[in-house]
Amino acid sequence: MAANKKLALQGFSRLKLFPVIKNSSEGYEVGEGFDLPEAQEMTKETDASETKIYADDRLYLNMKSWNGLKVTITVAEMDLELMAKLGFGEIDPETKALKWNPQGKNNEYALSFRCATASGDYRMYKMFSFTVSEINETGVKTKGDGSEINAYQIVGTFTKRAMDGSPGEIKDTESAADLVWLDTIETLPETP
Repeated sequence: MAANKKLALQGFSRLKLFPVIKNSSEGYEVGEGFDLPEAQEMTKETDASETKIYADDRLYLNMKSWNGLKVTITVAEMDLELMAKLGFGEIDPETKALKWNPQGKNNEYALSFRCATASGDYRMYKMFSFTVSEINETGVKTKGDGSEINAYQIVGTFTKRAMDGSPGEIKDTESAADLVWLDTIETLPETP
């Protein structure tokens, strides 16, 4: 790492979802990715369990198990077609109205996104298994004179990919050309 490079994260953009077609011990494959526009924020909360075993009046063994990350992605807007694509209803072709399903279908996606660093480069992420469990409006209120909006939240969980146990990959950019790394999620096993 260059001595002057500042890696503090200061941004979140270029969020893309890839529908997972296969996620098993035999293989991993995703479909064509699509952009999730107007991403504002992603919060993460670790889901882990811990078991402590004591012997001879001291801690003998401390076992920690990572179960995943509960994630909330906030987006400024969401059209009805995207809501349907994420599994929370179907668009009636005649009326163009969304027949809303608040429980969703628990669709699984791979995600890619980037975070700007303080030095102007990017840290890029690929997460292999994200199961969407909820879409929420943060609330609605009158417009008033303020600049606030009523954003949407996509809630789900990052877990490990079944074939290799990896939750994802992280890469720092060295040039603008590196950003193409976000455009694909690799199939496993790799075919020659």
